[in-house]
Amino acid sequence: MGSRDVAGRETVVGFDDDARTLVEKLMGGKKQLQIISVVGMAGLGKTTLVKKVFDEPSIVYHFHVRAWTTVTQEPNKSDVLSGILKSGFDAGNENCSDMDLSVTLRQRLSGQRYLVVMDDIWDDKYWSDLMLCFPDDNVGSRIVITSRLADLPLHVHYQHPLRFLSEKESWDLLRYKVFLKESCPSSLIEIGAHIARKCQGLPLSIVVIAGILASDTTTNWWSQVAREMSSIASNAPEEYMETLVLSYNHLPHHLKPCFLYFAAFPEDYEIPEWKLVLLWLAEGFVKIQTSKTSMHNKGRNLEEVAADYLKDLISRSLVIVSKLRSDGGIRSCVVHDALRDLCIKIAYEENFLLQMPSYQHIVSKSETTTTSLSPGLI
Repeated sequence: MGSRDVAGRETVVGFDDDARTLVEKLMGGKKQLQIISVVGMAGLGKTTLVKKVFDEPSIVYHFHVRAWTTVTQEPNKSDVLSGILKSGFDAGNENCSDMDLSVTLRQRLSGQRYLVVMDDIWDDKYWSDLMLCFPDDNVGSRIVITSRLADLPLHVHYQHPLRFLSEKESWDLLRYKVFLKESCPSSLIEIGAHIARKCQGLPLSIVVIAGILASDTTTNWWSQVAREMSSIASNAPEEYMETLVLSYNHLPHHLKPCFLYFAAFPEDYEIPEWKLVLLWLAEGFVKIQTSKTSMHNKGRNLEEVAADYLKDLISRSLVIVSKLRSDGGIRSCVVHDALRDLCIKIAYEENFLLQMPSYQHIVSKSETTTTSLSPGLI
């Protein structure tokens, strides 16, 4: 979605409409304190988009206080409060208790029209306590959160699901990352656009591939990259896979094998919902008697529980709905190539598919010949 030019300024490609919508939500509407969320899979550019809006001159002028803090996967309340105070007021509070930090933050925000961004929220831990620190003085204050989780149990007034880049936006971003403001040689335009398409609109993938392409701007090298994109992505810089693997690590135990099972399907294969549910059941992934979900699952059959597993993976931005039924239910789904690469990598490391001989029968023989599974998985 974004990159930095030679002066270090953020250059955002695509999502102009998204930015305008967020600005309108931040500056307009009710005067009461409102919470806005931006959600989507890892690498879509949630942080970049919100940062662009955060620094918009109209936003800077509109809010008396602006503060930004990044929330870790295992949040610490003191760190969150300190981060907001340091960003919004340049206040050092390293040795203060949670209570002192809470009181200080509420006092500093009182009477102010403030914008607080909490980037990359994973759960609602401490949320009730944190909300006590944000006064609602009916002056138009806003809290913005970014998350990979679409169904966080928070009282969100407006949720903005982030889309994938279009083919044109993907090529614009790739071209800019490689050449900055210089023009792309005509000999590379066709192959470059093809490579951008194969990134399937995920800015993180585009940025990683662009870094590889920038090392050698010859037709031969770009053609080689186009042929080997799957292996390149799986062996990409550590921060690329680390960004994606956080989503896997945060999955509850019962969803991890369900997600890894997508490694057995061919690239871009649209999986019928009924087939996926039956396969999960056959592999024994779906259980009703889990302690955490026993009350929720009481009186429900395994197929219904499995369907909820799929909905949970979708809400976590790990699976994409490709077709809907006429009644609004899920007809089929697919995983982004970047996440499929992650599934393959983890499945290979954990010998996951080797423990399930039935996985070879997931798709028909003709479809199986198109799969690009690593040799070690077959």
